[in-house]
Amino acid sequence: MRFYYRHSRGVTEVVVGKGLPYGDYAERAVVLIEEGLENPLPGAPALVLKGGEGVKSLDALTQVYKFLYEVGADRSTTLVAVGGGALLDLATFAAGTFMRGIRLVQVPTTLLAMVDAALGGKGAVDWGHVKNLVGVFYQPSAILCDLRWVETLPERVYRSAFAEVVKYGVALDGEFYSWLRENVPRLLRREEEALKQAVYRSLRIKASVVEADEFEERGIRNVLNVGHTVGHAVERVLGLLHGEAVAVGIVAEAHLSAEMGYLKDGVVEEIKALLSSFGLPTAVKPGDSELEEARRLLLYDKKRRGDYIYMPLVVRVGKWVLERVKPEEAAKALRYVVY
Repeated sequence: MRFYYRHSRGVTEVVVGKGLPYGDYAERAVVLIEEGLENPLPGAPALVLKGGEGVKSLDALTQVYKFLYEVGADRSTTLVAVGGGALLDLATFAAGTFMRGIRLVQVPTTLLAMVDAALGGKGAVDWGHVKNLVGVFYQPSAILCDLRWVETLPERVYRSAFAEVVKYGVALDGEFYSWLRENVPRLLRREEEALKQAVYRSLRIKASVVEADEFEERGIRNVLNVGHTVGHAVERVLGLLHGEAVAVGIVAEAHLSAEMGYLKDGVVEEIKALLSSFGLPTAVKPGDSELEEARRLLLYDKKRRGDYIYMPLVVRVGKWVLERVKPEEAAKALRYVVY
C-alpha cells in the first residue's frame, strides 16, 4: 500500500507493507541505524547509535555530521534512518542541515514511529533539559513502513502505540474510530492485514494535516497534540511510555471537553473503553509530589500563549476545536485521571 503527500520540498512517497525493497529508494545510501537492529542495506556505510531520547543531543548530531563528512556524503547522497522515533528526529535534523539538505529516507522500526514520528518532517535535538529546543522542518523523500519490524516488538511497546492511532480516529476520522473499535482483537494479534490498514490509515490522516499546515503556521497541526497537554506532563513525572501517557491525556482532555459542554459523557466513556481494550492506562496513581510536579508542568506547557494554553479538544468523534484554556483549568484536568 502506498500514497504520496505534497509539501514545500515536493512529494514524499509513503509505503506500508512487509519485506520492502529498500535498495529501490536509496541511491548512494549511507545508513544511520539504532543499536541492535539489522541493517537493511548491509553494503552501505553505517553509523550505529543508541536509541531513546538520549540520542537527541548535540553530541550525537556532531557524530552524524562527522560520519557523513568522512564517508564523502554530498547532496546526491541518501541518508537512510533506521530506528525508533528519537533516532528519526535526529536524522531529520542532520539531513536537513548537512550541506543545507540531503535526501532522507525514513525506516521506522517501532509501531509508534510508523504512525507518528516518521511522517511530518519535524526534526530536533534537546538542549540541556529542554526537549526539542533546536530543530528544523525537513520532509523526507520516502517513508518505508516495513511491518516485519513490528513482529518482534515487546508487547507493552507494541500496545502503547495505539494511543496515537486512536487519537487520529477520535479527533479526525469517525469512520476510522469505528473501524478500530471493531478490530481491536485482530490488531492485538498483530494480524498483517489489520495492522497494515491501521498504519496506512493513520498515516493518510496525519499527512492530510501536514499538507494543510506544514510549518505549524495556521493552527491546524495543533490537532496532533490531542491528549498531549496532560500526556506530556504525566510522561515526564511518572516515566510512562509515550503512548501510555498520551492515552491518559486523551481521557483527561475528553473529560475537560465534556465539562466545557462539548463532548457527551457517554462518548468519553466509550473513548476510555477503547483505549482500555488496547491494554492502555486511562488513569494513574501519582504521589503527592509527583502530582504537584505534573500540575506545575501543565502551567508552563509549550502551547501556552500569554494567559492561555491553546488546547485542541475533541468536540465529537472526528471533530475538534482549538480552545483557549486557562492554565489552571488545564491543570485541573488531572483530577479526572488520578485515583
